[in-house]
Amino acid sequence: MFPTCLYSYSINDNDQYILTLLSSKLREKNFNVNTSLNFYGQSLDFSTKNEIQYSNLFIGILTGQGIELDRVVKEFRFAQSCGVPNLLMIEDTVNINPNFRGNYILFNRYNPQNAINEINRRMNPQPSRTTSVQTKKSSDLVPWVLGGVALLAILSALSSDKE
Repeated sequence: MFPTCLYSYSINDNDQYILTLLSSKLREKNFNVNTSLNFYGQSLDFSTKNEIQYSNLFIGILTGQGIELDRVVKEFRFAQSCGVPNLLMIEDTVNINPNFRGNYILFNRYNPQNAINEINRRMNPQPSRTTSVQTKKSSDLVPWVLGGVALLAILSALSSDKE
């Protein structure tokens, strides 16, 4: 059985093509891909919670033009609470709390190189001399290995679309 990736997004209509690209890249890595678009509202519905709990990877995408920012963040937090490997892409035009924690990457669609470098760094961390640090890094590495290539493809598509 193939692992399942659930992704949730808050993007405008002009950027919908990145969802097709994301799905394609994840399928290349043998993921079954689902999107989290069951019910919009203040609380997470049963179906969305169930899909998140049984996923092997959760990817959230937040762009400045998106209108479902709060829902995506709630789903991201729920994935964290369930121990589901998770990644969140946040465009640098989105206002986020400075104390926000988790596996996220800030990106600028006009200059994505810093985000690309950071994703590559997280996908291929330098070996550490401390065993406890290595263990922590190994668990933190899982979502980046699983979804990093897809994030790189999305950044490339978003930035080339704006040239």
